Order: sequence, then structure tokens, then C-alpha cells
Amino acid sequence: MGKPLLIIVNGLPGTGKTTLARRLAADVRLPVFSRDGMYETLYDALECQSNGIPPLLGPATFTLLYYVASSLLAAGQPLIVEGFFGRPELRSAQFLHLQHAYDFEPFQILCKTDGRVLLERFLARAGTGERHVGHPDLEWIEQNKERILQGHLTPLALGGQVVEIDTTTPHSFDYADLLQRVHAALL
Repeated sequence: MGKPLLIIVNGLPGTGKTTLARRLAADVRLPVFSRDGMYETLYDALECQSNGIPPLLGPATFTLLYYVASSLLAAGQPLIVEGFFGRPELRSAQFLHLQHAYDFEPFQILCKTDGRVLLERFLARAGTGERHVGHPDLEWIEQNKERILQGHLTPLALGGQVVEIDTTTPHSFDYADLLQRVHAALL
């Protein structure tokens, strides 16, 4: 048995990571774990809307994500993790620690979007009731507008394949090609 594949779907908020990760997970029949999904679950379980957000809730969700990933990797199972891994030095170190312990093969999918489109998408999403209440999107955008306008992140320094895709429009990238690459990496 070879190394398990860890597919990491990364990108700025609003680049379509969650949508892509869910579609990919359904097509390759792998579990997908979302950093935001874990954050929202903990936010609700801890009743943060009425009790306030614990200061370490954000970092705790990354710890939980790595714990879940390590459990599957220890069993030799491939999986998909999805999130905004926006501090590349820190997140690379955390994934390298996980890789050292569980010897997985990384496969990064880095979502990028035209910065102006991304800003519009992000602001539109923040103004809807569809977005979980636990995300302080408007505060975040004030502090990170220039970052959003760049439209992309630096890949994590993990080795393995890195596939950058443009998610500006639904037709900006070739999903069939991406799916073929993932299938090949899983073999």
C-alpha cells in the first residue's frame, strides 16, 4: 500500500473552495473536511452568539482539522481538506508536521479569482443570510481588502503536486482535467 493522498483545497475566502471540494469529494468518493464547517459547528455548539466567541476558537478549528486528518491518514485513507490556509509559513509547518507523522502524499489545489470579482463576490456573500453568523466578514474585509484584490495565495511549501485553478467564472478552468489529475494521483 502506497502513501495516502491528502488533497488540500486552498484559496482566499470566496474563491469557491467549498463548492469545488464538495464536487470533487462526490466524484472521487472521498471524505471532505472543511475548516469553516468545523468552525461553524464549534461556534454553534459553544453558543457563541450569546456567550461570545472564545479567543482561541479559530486556532482550535485548525487543530481539530489536523486531528481528523491524522486519524484518517494513520489508517492509510486518502481525504480532502478544504480551507483558507492564509498564513503559508505557519500552515506549511503544521502540514509538514502532519506529513512527518503520517507520511502522506500532498496534492494541493489552489483556487484563485480575479481580485475585483473576488471582492464583489465576498461582499455579496457577506450581505446574505446564507453565510453563517459566526463569520465576521465585514471586519475581515476591512483588514484584508488588498489581499482580496490580489486574488490568490502562495501555495503551501509541502512538495507534491500543486494545481492552480482560476475560479473567476464557472468555465475559467477545466474540471475534467482536474478530476483526471486527482484520479491519477490516487492510483
